[in-house]
Amino acid sequence: MINLKNYINMKNIFRIAFALASALCVFSEIKAQEITDTIKVIDKANGIVVTRTGNTTKIIADLSDSINAGKYYIYEVEVTPSGNDDRELPDSWEINLPFIPRDPNQECKSNKKIRREISGFEHIYWGWRFNYNDKQQVKNCFEVGVRHLIGVTWNHGSKTPAFSIGAGFGMMRLLAKDGYTYGKNGNAVILLPVESGVEVDKSRLDVWRFHMPVMMTIPLGKTGAFCLGGIANFNTYASAVTQVYNDDYRDKIKYKGLQQNLITADIYASISIGGIGIYATWSPTALFKNGFGPQLKSWSIGIDLISF
Repeated sequence: MINLKNYINMKNIFRIAFALASALCVFSEIKAQEITDTIKVIDKANGIVVTRTGNTTKIIADLSDSINAGKYYIYEVEVTPSGNDDRELPDSWEINLPFIPRDPNQECKSNKKIRREISGFEHIYWGWRFNYNDKQQVKNCFEVGVRHLIGVTWNHGSKTPAFSIGAGFGMMRLLAKDGYTYGKNGNAVILLPVESGVEVDKSRLDVWRFHMPVMMTIPLGKTGAFCLGGIANFNTYASAVTQVYNDDYRDKIKYKGLQQNLITADIYASISIGGIGIYATWSPTALFKNGFGPQLKSWSIGIDLISF
């Protein structure tokens, strides 16, 4: 009869042996995957000193030279790693961007890689908008904001063309011409003539929007730059305010829920020296949906603070 206690002990021993064997197999596999770096094979050395300075490794071996009657000598070797260690994360992405030429005279591999960095507080602007195409009784007025509040920039270096994608915000104001005020007819924005005896204090329409610029920046000389790109505008909020005086009575009306186009686009260009420049935009898309307001379009010029 088999002793139950001995059977249990034997079973535990087999389990432990199996676990150790499995661990050894895993350890052997990991060791087999490790990248070995053999610098020099030295047999029967009395002593070896390994030092490393920067990327240079030096081995000093104290060897017994039997040929030269037991004399000792020092063996030195310097090894510089090639820098192709894939175990480290790269400092840049190996991607090629359109319209960015590489300098054939620069043979350094790092100059062939695209560097990327987080950028922000660029293209802070103030300008004047000029309306056209069904402008009706709408005045020209201003715009203000920052087009590239935060984003990512790719380039080959500080003196090479750069490609950027960012996000920002801004607002533009549309004033009613003298003698007219903003109003609504159902959901449509209209402009109404001022009645006799009524003095208009203000009548304006403000549009708040987010920017998503895609730009190419080309250096000009030491401090100049030329930028060209497209900007998607997300017109998230618009409101019109009209305030009039009639004798001693003041009346203020605010209109919300306007039917502006949620997405409009601008073509953008700027030129700068020392980070300060001028810009121009053209907006070929109408601000309001068809039938819900003047189908006005616009272009603008202004001051552009390229970097902050």
